[in-house]
Amino acid sequence: MNCHVRNMVCLSQRSQAKSRIILPLLIFIAVQLVQPTMSCKNENSSRLLHSSIKLTRLTSKKTAMLLETYKASQGDSTDLICDMQMDNVPESTISGQTISERILSVYTRLKEFPPHMKTVMEQQRDFNPPTNPVAEGLNMIMTHVHHTALTVNCLLQILQPNILISEPAERPTGIPPAQNIFQQKAYGCTVLSRLQELLSKAVQEQKSLRRKMCRKGTNKIVLRCKTMSMV
Repeated sequence: MNCHVRNMVCLSQRSQAKSRIILPLLIFIAVQLVQPTMSCKNENSSRLLHSSIKLTRLTSKKTAMLLETYKASQGDSTDLICDMQMDNVPESTISGQTISERILSVYTRLKEFPPHMKTVMEQQRDFNPPTNPVAEGLNMIMTHVHHTALTVNCLLQILQPNILISEPAERPTGIPPAQNIFQQKAYGCTVLSRLQELLSKAVQEQKSLRRKMCRKGTNKIVLRCKTMSMV
C-alpha cells in the first residue's frame, strides 16, 4: 500500500470514529427540537450527562472562537472596548449549595443569554449587513446554547423531577434605549466573554456531577465512568 492510499485509509477511519461519537449527540438534539417539552425521566442518566458535557464543551469552544473573531472585527481600541464595564448583562456566576441547585443555576443562566445575543446580532448586522461573520456566528451560537440548555434541563428532570424552574424573560431588561457604537461594541464583547466563562464553569459543574454519580455506582458503572472521563 503506497503512502497516499495509507493516508486516505487513516483519514477515513478517523472520520468514521468521529461519526460514531457525534451521531448519537446529533440524534439527541434532533429529538429535543421536535419534542422540546418531552420527559427525560426515561433517559439513561450517565449517557445523557456524557452527551451534555460534550455539547457544553463544544459550545464553549465555539464561543471562545467567536469572541476572538468579534475582537478582530471591532477595529482599533479592542482591548479598551472589552475592558469596559457594562451593566445589565447576565452574570457568569453559578450559585447553589447542592449539585441540583448548581445545575439549576447553570440552566437559568443559559436561558438568560440568548435575548442579549440576539440584540448583539442585530447590532452587528447594522455595522456590516451583507456578510458579517460575527452576526452569522452569533446565530449559530444561539442554536448551540439552546441545545445545551435542553440537555441541562433533562439533567434537572432526572436529578430533581419536581424542581420548580423559573424561566427568564424573553427579552433582555435594562438595556439603554440608545447606545452609541462604542457602547454597542463593549456590550457585545461583555456578552460573549461572560457566556464563554459560564460555559466553561458549566462543563466543570457537570464533571463534578459525573464524579459524584460514578462514586455511587457499581464496579461495572465505575469502569464505564472511567472510560467516559477520558473523552
